Amino acid sequence: MGRVKMRPLAAVCAAGTIAIGLAACGTGSSGGGGSGGGAGVKTGPGVDAKTKTISLGVLSPLSGPVAAIGKPLTAGQETYFHAVNAAGGVDGWKVKLIEQDTKYDPQTEVQAYNRIAGNVAFIAQSLGSPTTKAIQPLATQQKMLIGAAAQDSSLVTDPMMAVIGTPYAIDNANALDYIAKQKGGKNAKVGIIYQNDAYGEDGLRGYQAGLKAYHLNSVGETTYKVGDTDLTAQVQKMRSAGARYVFVVATPSVSSTIVGTGASQGYNPTWVFQGPAWSGFLMTSDGTTGGKPTAVAKALGSNVWVLGYEAQWGDMSVPGMAKFLADQKRFAPSQIPDYYFMYGYSQAKMETAVLRKAIANGDLTRAGILDAKLHLGKVDLGGLVPPLDYTPRLGPASRMSGISKVSSTTPGFLKGFSGFYMGDAARSMTFQAAQ
Repeated sequence: MGRVKMRPLAAVCAAGTIAIGLAACGTGSSGGGGSGGGAGVKTGPGVDAKTKTISLGVLSPLSGPVAAIGKPLTAGQETYFHAVNAAGGVDGWKVKLIEQDTKYDPQTEVQAYNRIAGNVAFIAQSLGSPTTKAIQPLATQQKMLIGAAAQDSSLVTDPMMAVIGTPYAIDNANALDYIAKQKGGKNAKVGIIYQNDAYGEDGLRGYQAGLKAYHLNSVGETTYKVGDTDLTAQVQKMRSAGARYVFVVATPSVSSTIVGTGASQGYNPTWVFQGPAWSGFLMTSDGTTGGKPTAVAKALGSNVWVLGYEAQWGDMSVPGMAKFLADQKRFAPSQIPDYYFMYGYSQAKMETAVLRKAIANGDLTRAGILDAKLHLGKVDLGGLVPPLDYTPRLGPASRMSGISKVSSTTPGFLKGFSGFYMGDAARSMTFQAAQ
């Protein structure tokens, strides 16, 4: 595994490990269950009662084409836990992250999981639907909580998965609601280009649910494989069919290729990006408004919507924004406005609430942590993302979506034009609990 360029206060250790808030490297694990230390709190793997340290795992694409998501998301988690540790920890317990580069490859993810599983209390981040599903059986067997950085609908019914935000399927259903009701697009031709895996299939599920609810005219559904670099055939299919709105369920490098290919053909529909299709680096060389524009920036700025559920960067009407920006300035001063960074920060805030409940219950074993998540109830993330609600009934933590338009002058390049809402199709979608 490759090393990652670290932010302030983080120390790089062997085997791609990053320790936050600790001076020396190591597992920080008790190696098993037990009690003692930590005021009688029961402990398990990844919990060192003597030093009151909790080690959490991070499985993220820190290199390769999806690193544009993995790096800022991981930096957001680092930043929140830096702030927690600087303030004395989670009720006196410090948090340490052990990070592994998965390259967005399921086999690499499984290898990374096995490498660190014995030394972490839970996985604080597993980015991607296909990668997270690859470790799902292991997590179930080991009763390992997974902070799933993937909004796959099937994950929200798994008790081992802690998912924030709105499932991909619901986002797409909400977008079709907006097109039908707010844009007068009931007769508009729509289409979808989606990644041929679990991630893409969930986006397709919401697209099809929206079609059924709003009776829109779908003129094409087409896929691509991870690693494909020529999307000409997929774009041509949408163009030939006359699709006015094209949903793109992809990763950033692919979505930029799709939009660029369309522009080169004189085809400029409204491209509706599912959240992970977007990155600020699609607009400029350094991801900032002052950077050199990319070849596809003009087309993105005039024809792209991005679906999501996060607050606008710098919106001070959001209760948690001031603290978020202060922590970013203190612990990640070089971080540019990036919504994956905000996601990681919010995810770590949720996980801190889980740890705090487990500590209050006197049980930092894996079973105790899982129980804390299942009975956590409502979690307020300061408005950075919609409030969450975790109960044993399982299901989506949120069904709200917003829509932004790409703007070349807005920090983070996204300017919201539709506030959080829930359409009829999203409200009625069912999610069966795992057996």
